[in-house]
Amino acid sequence: MKKVIFVAPIILLIFTLSLFAKEIEKNNKNCDHHFTCLENLEIDIDDDILILTCQNDDDLWIEITPDGDLSISDHPVYLDRHQQKLMAEYYDQFMDIIEQAKLIGKEGAKIGVKGAKIGILAAGAVIKMLVTDYDSEDLEEEMEEEAEELEARAEDLEEMAEELEEQAEDFEELHYTVKSEIKELDELDWF
Repeated sequence: MKKVIFVAPIILLIFTLSLFAKEIEKNNKNCDHHFTCLENLEIDIDDDILILTCQNDDDLWIEITPDGDLSISDHPVYLDRHQQKLMAEYYDQFMDIIEQAKLIGKEGAKIGVKGAKIGILAAGAVIKMLVTDYDSEDLEEEMEEEAEELEARAEDLEEMAEELEEQAEDFEELHYTVKSEIKELDELDWF
């Protein structure tokens, strides 16, 4: 009977943490897609349109469609084929970066919850040592297995972050290309 008394709260706590992790994941799916960046830029995504707004002047904003159409403050900008292709690429790379960042955030949250579960398992195992023939070697072996899995997931997360950094560097180059090749964007000091 003692075993059940000690184990039941631990199982309840683990169950509660797993529900919390699922709630975090659910909330991330309902993200409103609004970001603030570089102290002077707000980013929104509305009906698949990327909207960049100057925080210092609400009358200035850029809209970019998935097809590479561009407008500045509701005024369409004429683009030749090359420029429109650049804007479509800009849109795609921007969206890819957002998606990758969201994936990294979700995976980071999952790893954090897994780490908390390991802590709870360790606490439960110590109690288990007191009431069963489970010993410190069993505990050490179990914790090493859990830690190895967690470390592998953390390494995967680090690789994802490095890929995101490379994407951001490529995007930065594209940003400067777009700015230099489209006069209307080059005239905006905040873009």
